[in-house]
Amino acid sequence: MSSDRTSVSYAPYSEAAEKYRPKKVRILFIQESPPYATDRHFYFLGVKAHDGFWVNLMKFLYAPDFSDDTSAERARKDHWLAQFQKDGYWTIGSMHESISKNEHEDRVARIAAQADERVAEVRKIKPQQIVLVKKSVFDALHEPLRAAKLPVVNEAAVPYPGRGQEGRFARTLRGLVDSGKLKLA
Repeated sequence: MSSDRTSVSYAPYSEAAEKYRPKKVRILFIQESPPYATDRHFYFLGVKAHDGFWVNLMKFLYAPDFSDDTSAERARKDHWLAQFQKDGYWTIGSMHESISKNEHEDRVARIAAQADERVAEVRKIKPQQIVLVKKSVFDALHEPLRAAKLPVVNEAAVPYPGRGQEGRFARTLRGLVDSGKLKLA
């Protein structure tokens, strides 16, 4: 796929994310890639299902204000994204096209092949802290980001909160906060 085609297909995701970009990014969460379903994304409003990263990150960051009524919270997504922005949080993908249907090794290789682009992108963002979410992202980007002296806080992958990993996701983030490596406030 040519870079022009990739940037065109990524445009709706990028535009949605830019709407909620904080002036100063305190914590940058780097996740894997947009979903294959083009109607879903972390920053899209009106998503009714399959948004586990958004739901679980909001539960972690905004408990107890973020209720267990996921449908009600999805209806307030604009509110939560505005709060996420106000608090200096932002998320980007390690890839600009979906790779979630690929095997782990292929995902790592594809992310690693674009590591220089992600390092350049992260340098422009200038986050105070970086959290790498999902093993493929960690395996491909941890070393390049560290070599670039960028502030990655995790020494192991933060599991993606899907397929039963929601508890591990929250416990791993809690461990980073409790250890002082991740400073939310």
